Amino acid sequence: MPNNTPALSAASAVGVTKVFGSGDGAVHALRGVDLEISRGRVTAIMGQSGSGKSTLLQVMAGLEPPTEGRVLLGDEVISAMGDEQLTRLRRTRMGFVFQSFNLLPALDALENIRLPFLLAGRSVDRDTEAWIQLLVDRLGLRERVTHRPQQLSGGQQQRVAIARALATRPDVLFADEPTGSLDSASSRDVLDLLRTASAEWGQTVVLVTHDPVAASTADRIVRMADGRIVDDWDGGTAEQIAERMLEGSIR
Repeated sequence: MPNNTPALSAASAVGVTKVFGSGDGAVHALRGVDLEISRGRVTAIMGQSGSGKSTLLQVMAGLEPPTEGRVLLGDEVISAMGDEQLTRLRRTRMGFVFQSFNLLPALDALENIRLPFLLAGRSVDRDTEAWIQLLVDRLGLRERVTHRPQQLSGGQQQRVAIARALATRPDVLFADEPTGSLDSASSRDVLDLLRTASAEWGQTVVLVTHDPVAASTADRIVRMADGRIVDDWDGGTAEQIAERMLEGSIR
């Protein structure tokens, strides 16, 4: 009989290596990484510049192929998929939030939120439209839905990007330095929204950040150095995270 039990991990990397270039100029960005992302939790991946944290996110999200190893979304091995299948998977089962908001300037906020369905050739059914309207309200965008990106503040643009990422109800939301270009007040709002998505809606979030304040919203912290995972612990306050990161860097 087929096993219909959902995988316990929302996503995972198994023995993942990533090498850019070849020969003497080869850069080993990831060196045999093993990582399981638990469902419904926020996992923060931290590390200094060049540690491999953003590369790991890109590989786990199917944006970069691993040089060696396997990457899974649930129990599906996505590292064995072709470009067309991966593109379809990213549009339906993954959400993305980056430091740059990646909103289309010709579309208003609501049209940007609905964009994944347009790209996937899917219509927005009644249930999905109700979900989108809930996101619009919960993210404080009701008065801004007809505004284009250039008419929105940075924090408002990132809220639109989060709503777009959540609109398809993705298995995993990947966020790479989502507060990197925001002021402190907007950063707190965005981090609260990601926390709410996990706590209230059961959303799985993978958050890449160098900021202990951002990481303090996470349930779990993974620290990387030189392409490897070197520490892994439950979340804490920004001060506790900063202290542990500092201790790890000087060992």
